[in-house]
Amino acid sequence: MGLRRKQLRALFFLLICVVLYSTWTIISSQNKLSNDDFIRFHVIANSDAREDQELKLKVRDGVLAKINSELVREAMAQELSDFQTAGAGAMSRAEGEPESVRVSLDLEQSREYIQENLADIEKAAARIVAENGYDYPVKAELGVRWIPQKSYGNVIFPSGNYEALNITIGSGKGQNWWCVLFPPLCLIGAEPPDDEDSAKEAQELYKDVLLNEKYKPLTEKNEKPTTLKLKFKTLELIDELDKKQVQKNPQ
Repeated sequence: MGLRRKQLRALFFLLICVVLYSTWTIISSQNKLSNDDFIRFHVIANSDAREDQELKLKVRDGVLAKINSELVREAMAQELSDFQTAGAGAMSRAEGEPESVRVSLDLEQSREYIQENLADIEKAAARIVAENGYDYPVKAELGVRWIPQKSYGNVIFPSGNYEALNITIGSGKGQNWWCVLFPPLCLIGAEPPDDEDSAKEAQELYKDVLLNEKYKPLTEKNEKPTTLKLKFKTLELIDELDKKQVQKNPQ
């Protein structure tokens, strides 16, 4: 009887250890970043000639201004729709303190916006190219591609497969400009909408995303560069030829 009791205690102890370890693993993994927590943005110049590099930056500014204003409207429209859907519940609390509508933005919402507006983004970039006196073709693509190690501020993104919005100008053989579209790091530095209220909503939107504990390493100020320790998940297989092309012409 004594031996059986000891065995039960040992099994019970092991069970507790397993439960605690599983809980710790789940909680800790929630705050770990992986490569599919990001959507990157690259604008690739036709060449490294000064004129082509300047054109690249003009395309960058124009496209970011477009994405900035439209994505804010998308987020606000979604929040309004959610608020209206929950209208019955809101009415039942009419006598209490009214709740504020919090603008939010998530990865899937950003991806859907880009997918649905990819043709318009490409046209906007092509229009900027034409307005500056060039006839380069422009291609906008959203997909997973292999990208070499890159630094953004003091944060180093290791090389690997990332989802990215790529705008290629002309032959795309020049140096590129890049940033992180989600979380919206590059939108923070973009030209804000003309409407002051929209600008305030935009800042709240960005702040709401960046305050997520998951993305805290991106906003921390460090004296030395910090390499993100990303867990690379399989987003999709990339054709070996495309990978070799990227390695030959780093993006």
